[in-house]
Amino acid sequence: MVLPDFQRRGLGKHAVQTLLQAARDDGRWGLVHAFPAVTNAASNGICRSVGFRLAGQQDVTFAGQVLRTNHWVIDPQADLTAPAAER
Repeated sequence: MVLPDFQRRGLGKHAVQTLLQAARDDGRWGLVHAFPAVTNAASNGICRSVGFRLAGQQDVTFAGQVLRTNHWVIDPQADLTAPAAER
């Protein structure tokens, strides 16, 4: 979550990209899943823009409430390009 005063600066996208690059470089991670609420346009946009694939929708229980989420999936090893030094 990015605090409101810092939203719309690309910080959330940068954080997700950094995490996925670390997962790719580490080589021990498998698939990475994300479950933003279907109504959370910003989080769904980040998933789409960094290369996640939409696997469908899923109900997730959080804090005693059932949330309708989009289920996004990415394989850092297969779906992200390696740094230029490794190509």
